[in-house]
Amino acid sequence: MTRDNDQLICDGKTLRGSAAQPDGADGATRFVTQVTLYARELGVAIAQTSFDTGESHERAALKALLSTLELEGVLIQADALHTSPAFFSSPPSRAPTCS
Repeated sequence: MTRDNDQLICDGKTLRGSAAQPDGADGATRFVTQVTLYARELGVAIAQTSFDTGESHERAALKALLSTLELEGVLIQADALHTSPAFFSSPPSRAPTCS
């Protein structure tokens, strides 16, 4: 994934029928969620992972997926959930942010 203008699209979805009864002090219902990275140019999913919402969250799952890829020159599109606080530890790019 090193060509200019490559785009990866992130999407997280709760898996239907995966709700578990609350077992924590907060009383929150737990779900299994899947995070998928789609390569826009190829039109296919290139990576995915699942997690239990009682043990992790979508931001951590996406960071883990992205850490396995070479991202030089790649535009990553994700929900607003991933914009604050800073997602990456490196300084922001000076390149344009829209295509």
